[in-house]
Amino acid sequence: MHTELLMGALLSIAGVQDPEVRVVTPKIDIQVPAIEIAIPAIELPAFDVYVPGFSVYVPNLDFYWAGLDVYWDDFDVYWDDFEFFVPEIDIEVPGFEFQIPEIDIYVPDWEYDWDEPQYDVDFDTTFTVDPRARLEVRNHAGEIIVRTWDRDAVRVEASRSSRDRVKIFQSESAVKIRSEARHGTPDVVDYEITIPSSMAVDLWGFQTDMSVDGAQNGVNLENLEGDIEIRGCAGEISLRSVEGNVVVQRSVGRLEVNNVEDEISVLDFEGEIFAEAIDGDIRLEAIRSSEVEAKTVDGDVYYEGTIRDDGRYRLTTHDGDVVVTIPVNVNATVSVATFDGEFEADFPIQLERTEATRRLSFVLGNGSARLELHSFDGDIELVRR
Repeated sequence: MHTELLMGALLSIAGVQDPEVRVVTPKIDIQVPAIEIAIPAIELPAFDVYVPGFSVYVPNLDFYWAGLDVYWDDFDVYWDDFEFFVPEIDIEVPGFEFQIPEIDIYVPDWEYDWDEPQYDVDFDTTFTVDPRARLEVRNHAGEIIVRTWDRDAVRVEASRSSRDRVKIFQSESAVKIRSEARHGTPDVVDYEITIPSSMAVDLWGFQTDMSVDGAQNGVNLENLEGDIEIRGCAGEISLRSVEGNVVVQRSVGRLEVNNVEDEISVLDFEGEIFAEAIDGDIRLEAIRSSEVEAKTVDGDVYYEGTIRDDGRYRLTTHDGDVVVTIPVNVNATVSVATFDGEFEADFPIQLERTEATRRLSFVLGNGSARLELHSFDGDIELVRR
């Protein structure tokens, strides 16, 4: 029965169709227009990368290898005004293009001669000079000795390495002497210079011992490392050192001394004295002055000399003792202050105390001079000779 029904349905479908009925299947045409994606050029504006002054400093580094000395003293690497400049970068898609223009990097000259032989050379020259001129010497390392004579001339003797040069510049007002190296920093140069006693003296050194004898028109010495000694000088005297002893003997004028580390010693001086130290003692002996100021942070202060009427004397230390030796007949008002120390005098005095026992004062004679003695952590001693 099911078979008969199925056959009937098939015959019905396969029968003659109505001519008015048509099944139309249209052609489907889908058009997708071209898609264009435009990516504009990407421009990065000009920019600078600027590294400000950059300095690498190695103060004292020595290499010794098989008899070869290579000194890097006071070696500086400067990157001042270093610029990295990219003025324009274009990136385009499509047609990828990456363009970096030429970049200039400047590196200062770096020269060396490892195989160049080195030997000692003696230099000796004498020339006439105006006795009122000024002597200026700049030396990196070594020794500077200045002596005087009665001639209107300058003699320069120098012992140097063959790699170093001694340059002398002379004008009506000055004689300037420099030590230079053909490559890098000069090695040790030792000077012995003889000048008229009327010439002013100006010396500068990095690792240099200095000695001046007999200059009568002022002395100015500055040193980073090395001893300073002057004898028989006069005028404005200024001495500055970071590390090294400073000694002044048999001189007259106005003295100013600054030292960071090591001792200041002044023996037989007449005139105003201003001495300052950070880590070192100050010794002033056989002084004839109406104004003295000596102060140190970590060290003792010793003074032996006159206390003149109406004079001013101030001796101070933070961590150390103060010892003062004065003549018998002195007219001075004495002020003493110590926080953690004691005061002692080897003669009778009438004390006036203030602030418990931290500060006291007394008068000697008519009290016209002022004598101030201060120590934060140390003793103060006053002695009559």
